Formats: sequence, C-alpha cells, structure tokens
Amino acid sequence: MQLWRADYETRRRPGRVRKETLSKRLERLRLDAGWKMSPYVVFLGVAAVAALAFAAVFGLGYGTWPGLGAALTVLVLFWSMTKRRLAARLALFERQFVDSLGIAARALRAGHPLVGAFQLVAQEVGEPLARIFGEICQEQALGLDLETSVRRVADTSRNPDLKLFATAVSIQLGSGGNLAELMDTLSTVMRSRIRPHRRVRVMTAQTSMSKRILIGLPILLFVLLNIIATDYMALFYTDWSGRYMLAGTIINVLFGAWLMEKLSVIRY
Repeated sequence: MQLWRADYETRRRPGRVRKETLSKRLERLRLDAGWKMSPYVVFLGVAAVAALAFAAVFGLGYGTWPGLGAALTVLVLFWSMTKRRLAARLALFERQFVDSLGIAARALRAGHPLVGAFQLVAQEVGEPLARIFGEICQEQALGLDLETSVRRVADTSRNPDLKLFATAVSIQLGSGGNLAELMDTLSTVMRSRIRPHRRVRVMTAQTSMSKRILIGLPILLFVLLNIIATDYMALFYTDWSGRYMLAGTIINVLFGAWLMEKLSVIRY
C-alpha cells in the first residue's frame, strides 16, 4: 500500500499534469466511439444534416422555430447515438480486458516476457483492446520505456480498470514480483466488479425503456399531428401564445429526459 501511495503521489506532481488540447480530446472521442473518419468530418456531416433538416422544415412552410426544432432534434439524436456507442464499446472493452489478463498470465507462465504477452494479446483480441496493446508494443519497440508507455495509454483512456492495471504493472516493474499472479488477481477483482455492474444495468433497464417511451411519444405525436392536422397545429407557429406553449413543452420534455436520466443511475 505504501508503494501504491508513493506511485499515486508521483503521478499527481504538478510537473506531470498536462491539460489535453481540443484536438486530442476529439481524437480520443473518435477512438472511443470507433469512428473511421476524422471527428471534424463527422461533426461537419452532422451539421450538414441538421442544416438540411432546418431547410426542409422551413421550406415546407412551417416557419423558423419548427426548423430550429428539427435541427436540434438531429443534434440530440446524434449525441444520444454517440453515447450509446461509447457505452457499448466500453462494455466490450471491459469483457476483452478481463479475458486478455488471463491470456497474458498464461503467456507469462509459459516463459514469454511482458512485452511478448502484450503482443499476444494484441494479436488474439480484437478491437478496441488490440489497438491499445498494439500501441504499447510499438512504442516499446521504438525505444520508449514500457512503464511510461503503459502510463500514457492509461491516462488517455476512460476505463478505470486500465488505470488500475497500469499502476499495478508500474509497481511490479519497480519492486519486482510475480506478474502472472498479478494478472490473475486483477482479473478476479475486475470480474467481481463487473458482476454488480451487470446487475445494475438489468435493474435500470426498465427505467431506461420507460424514459425512451415517455420522451418518444410526445415527439411522435407532434410529428403525426403536423402531418395529418396541419390547420390544427398552425396555432403553434402563427400565434405568440402557441409559440410560448411549444417552447414550454420542449423545455419540459428536455427537463423530464434529464431527470429520468439521473433517476436511472445507481451510485454504489
């Protein structure tokens, strides 16, 4: 525990803290989301789709505010899909990481060095974990210290298990010890931590489904009424009282979505 504390204090030194630039944050978002294109291209594409939605609604004669609502809907849908993609890839990363620790432990017992075990993981395990261990092996082949490379990868990752792994490997490299046993211990700890996470996701699945239904129903009803009862819905676009009612409805739906999102999160 003293070694762990010393390593933690070393990583917190002011000289080692560097703020990420916007380009690095966008690049990390691209890697975490699994986008093949540049993040700037993705954002420009989404902005173009939002502009087309605004132009289509405005061109059909519904006015400026419905056009802005359509553009905002495109942006919200894109962000929601991005969050779901990030969560799915994070869950996949956790499963792959636990399995990769077992592969690394067996490789170390078979006589492979630590870098060789990482290379085996990069070859046997698919994306997104293969990219991370592949970067570690490439940087070590180019002359970068293995401890520094593992720390850098952990610092740029969103996964707390990878940070724990980097700290444990750093301590073992500095003080010595059985790395294979360390891999098995970390795998056991992570499996025991993932188990309640899955149970929590099952418990909150009904709340998440109810949230989607309660948010989607008024939006779907609004779109259908604009199609089948144009005269009835014209009040929301031509009269200021209708515009205020429409704005209040949008604010209430967004507040309800935010509140249900907070209620579906269990902290433990």
